[in-house]
Amino acid sequence: MNQNQVKQRNLKSYKSPLALFFLFTFLGCSGEVDKDKVFKPSSAVNPDTQLNCSGIWEGSPLCLERNEALVELKKLDTEYKILQLVNNEKAKLLTDKIKVIRIEGDSYYNEEFYFKARDSYISAFELIDAFNSSNADQVKSLILNIRNLLSIGKPDEAEESLERILILTSINPEISKLKSRIDNYYKINSIISLSKKYLAEEDFENALIKINEAIDLDSDRTELIFLKEKISKESNNYFFDLYIRNAYKNIDNGDIKRAILNTDKAKRIFPNNKELSILVKTLSQSKKQFDLDNYIKTAKGAYANESWALALSNYSSALELSPDSIDLKKRLSRVKDIKFISSQLNNFVKSPERLSSLNIRNNLNKVLDKSKELKLIEEKNLILLINQASELAKKYSVMVILNITSNGKTFLDIQKTAQYRPFENESLKLYPGKYTLIAKRKGMQSARKEVNIIPNSSMISLTAICEDTCSIYSSNESMKIAPAKNINISQLKDENSSKTLTPSVKESIYIKGAKINSSAFSRNLKCEKATKNNSFKISYALTVNANGYVLALRVINIVYPPGSSSKNANSDDRKVMAIIESALKKSRFKLPKVDGKTTPGKIKHTVSIPKNFCES
Repeated sequence: MNQNQVKQRNLKSYKSPLALFFLFTFLGCSGEVDKDKVFKPSSAVNPDTQLNCSGIWEGSPLCLERNEALVELKKLDTEYKILQLVNNEKAKLLTDKIKVIRIEGDSYYNEEFYFKARDSYISAFELIDAFNSSNADQVKSLILNIRNLLSIGKPDEAEESLERILILTSINPEISKLKSRIDNYYKINSIISLSKKYLAEEDFENALIKINEAIDLDSDRTELIFLKEKISKESNNYFFDLYIRNAYKNIDNGDIKRAILNTDKAKRIFPNNKELSILVKTLSQSKKQFDLDNYIKTAKGAYANESWALALSNYSSALELSPDSIDLKKRLSRVKDIKFISSQLNNFVKSPERLSSLNIRNNLNKVLDKSKELKLIEEKNLILLINQASELAKKYSVMVILNITSNGKTFLDIQKTAQYRPFENESLKLYPGKYTLIAKRKGMQSARKEVNIIPNSSMISLTAICEDTCSIYSSNESMKIAPAKNINISQLKDENSSKTLTPSVKESIYIKGAKINSSAFSRNLKCEKATKNNSFKISYALTVNANGYVLALRVINIVYPPGSSSKNANSDDRKVMAIIESALKKSRFKLPKVDGKTTPGKIKHTVSIPKNFCES
């Protein structure tokens, strides 16, 4: 009887209205019902098969018996289906007997004798369970026998035992696995032979591929596991020995990188092998020598290219590996000195204006003295740098005259050099370089000017004056004079105008009729040494105040006699020019009066200078 045949019906005991009346009367007058007598569905009852026993049927023995019958029926159905799959006479006879008992139970159920239906289902289930228990021992014994036969290489006898099992019980996963092992036995034998062939040829990769293929077919076959372990062991031994041999070859050939690679491969196979530890020690010594040679080679190459920082770094690393090497110590010391000297000289060459400082000039000379100890031969760039710095030191060791005109009321500071009280004219000797001049007067905002004195310059003229305001201005930025033929008078510009002056306009900016006090001028011409100067004429533009004193001057033209070989002022020419300018700054001009008053302005004044102006 299928469960679909089972349906909920009205219980016969409670069909009549009178019975229902007595039931409700009984329940209504009874007060509280004893909890132990109230029907509680068994916890073993499957909710999928349980029918409803709530409401007025709660606590009904009949409802309980019906549900228990359904549970036993479900258990019986499961085993009955399995029994029908067993292919032997005993199973067929039992199947027929169970079928009769079940029909009897279904009849009881339809007649609503649920307790009898339940007992019938239980008795049928017990018969099947007894049959299965009897067969289970035989099946278990046969399974063990099959496994033993397969382990000793008798797959045919194992197949006979499997057929006996299939008579006693239906196929399950365990039996299915045994069948697969029997079916694949000879195929696995062929794979084993092929795997052993590869092993003999030391083709470990294919040997492992084949043995893994066999294990996938039968993972319970122990000889496969043993063979795989053998292949792995022989493979490890083979490759370990190979990597060790290759590492020693690499060391002999000086290929340390490959030696390290092969050593690492061997270490992954047998990390604690004694032979490996011997190799590691040998490799460590060889690597040290390899690194040492490499550092020295790189350092020498860097030295040849005059890459001092790279040479220093590699010689330092080499000395760490060979701390007792006298040669490396000498090389490292030399490179350190060279690097220091090179760095210092580059700083001096890049910023020569700093050489105005005595300390910096002294430092440059010390570095140059140290460079002489190096005995350089092949260091071309460094030699060139030293020569450049030496020339720089010579140029910046020759003092230049700085002539400063003032008004006798202005204080002048040359920062970090000297301080001067008010004066009218001072000629200072300064080393080339950069200076900061500060003009100041009480109650006024000071003026500041940066002056860069170029080596080999002739006298430089400045005016530092505080009248209405403080100011410092140059009357002659550089005394490097171009030849007369390169000066185009028509291109002269007025200092207060951006327009180019024509000759007529240019003449109009000068005061006409101004006369110099020649006796004062002559007294101020002071020669200290004899000069071998050329003969030439020099024209100045002089700025004078209302009293005729020269406040500033600048050169506007130099003319050498026709046929003269000179085209530029030589050193003696410049010395004479400095003497002339110094005298002009101390001289006074008599200015013409306009409307009874003298006015300040500019004067054009030309001086003729004879050959050998300062004679011995």
